[in-house]
Amino acid sequence: MHGGWVVFVSKRHFRTRRKEKGHTASLLSVSGIAAGVMTLVAVLAVMNGFQIGTIENILEINSYHLRVEGLSSTGEVAGAAGSGSGGTAPDSESGAAGSGGAASDSAAAAAGSERAVAGRLENVRGVGSAIPFHEIQTLARGFYSEPESVALRGLPADVLARDPGFAESLEVVSGSFDLERPGTVVLGAELSRMLGVGVGETVTFVNLGGEDFDVSDPAETELEVTGLFRTGFLDYDRGWGFVSLEEAGERFAADDEPVWGIKLENRFNDRIVAARLEEALPDGASVLSWREFNRSIFGALRLEKTLMMLLVGLIFVVVGVNIYQSLRRSVVERTEEIAVLKALGAPPRSIRTVFTLEGLMIGLLGGVLGVMLGLLVSENVNELFALAERLINAVGAVLELLGGAVAEGRFTIFSPAYFYIEEVPTRAVLWETIGIFLFAVVSATVAAHFASLRVARIKPSEILRNE
Repeated sequence: MHGGWVVFVSKRHFRTRRKEKGHTASLLSVSGIAAGVMTLVAVLAVMNGFQIGTIENILEINSYHLRVEGLSSTGEVAGAAGSGSGGTAPDSESGAAGSGGAASDSAAAAAGSERAVAGRLENVRGVGSAIPFHEIQTLARGFYSEPESVALRGLPADVLARDPGFAESLEVVSGSFDLERPGTVVLGAELSRMLGVGVGETVTFVNLGGEDFDVSDPAETELEVTGLFRTGFLDYDRGWGFVSLEEAGERFAADDEPVWGIKLENRFNDRIVAARLEEALPDGASVLSWREFNRSIFGALRLEKTLMMLLVGLIFVVVGVNIYQSLRRSVVERTEEIAVLKALGAPPRSIRTVFTLEGLMIGLLGGVLGVMLGLLVSENVNELFALAERLINAVGAVLELLGGAVAEGRFTIFSPAYFYIEEVPTRAVLWETIGIFLFAVVSATVAAHFASLRVARIKPSEILRNE
């Protein structure tokens, strides 16, 4: 018998009404698969939005893709790093500047040397930008007398132009990101609120590090706030500030050599680029990848996502059992038809394929509907939350008019009192969506295959004799 009849019979089984429940069993199976796929796609899109946003904030603002420590500001990067012409002029410039004794000449020499090292690091294949920075732990006091712990980071004044990822992740909500003028600082918006200061006002910082630190008489310095930033990550908005490299050295005694933050063209090539840098760097310098620096938090995020996928994936187990039972009943109801097919010479394997293909159709249809609905929900999740809030507030208003319970304020799903978000970020990843779809199709097909094994126990002679 030609194999085309298998597909024909499978389509007929999928479309025709069942004896007892009509189309209910097929509709429930398809709906179950679609609901599972939609839920998993939407949940993972929201989780990806939060997690990828967190990861990008950490990498773009804090840890960078690679960190180079122990590199002297006048140290040479070996020829393997590339000997671009951009590094020669700053060297000669710094040498000329170093011959002078004035402070301005010394600052110009330091800046020229820093740019020379940055140019050599950026010549390494795969490196996008190289930024030197100092990290300073301080206490800050503003209008309110209660001090706040602040992590100050010293950066080049032109960091926004040199590091596009940093500039994109940081939104200046008031003032400007101005580190050019001496005695200035840029604070996180939430930190400024806690200190009670705004743009143009001064903040007193107590340096908690350095060799000259004296607990009984700590050094204090006042800086003028030139701008307020917001990243969407509370730890940075609540506890971070930025000063220039010169201010970090002069006012906070950051005499050690700066750490170099390396941004890569592709952060997943960190191991390859790290190996190139290690070959190019002088002895004493070390390279640390973002995977090692953020191992604990990224591991926690990965575990959270894996557990959520497993929990939501249990939907497919339930739906698979439902498909198994449904198709098993279908085999029983179609015993006579199966007996006739066997009597006509159809092999048991082909008859089992009929029911397996029916399960495949259920998985394909449910998977396609689920992916479409999941992506639709992901793209409009904030609108759906807003609609839910309006409905709940409308019900509360009706109950209040009817003399029922009085609602205390307006209901919000993500209240600013508990959540530091303005909207729910979503990001659907292609390979995850494809994986969910394939998992749904496979679970339905496997369930149908096991349900079809009952076909082997059907004996045509007994069934047709009884009929």
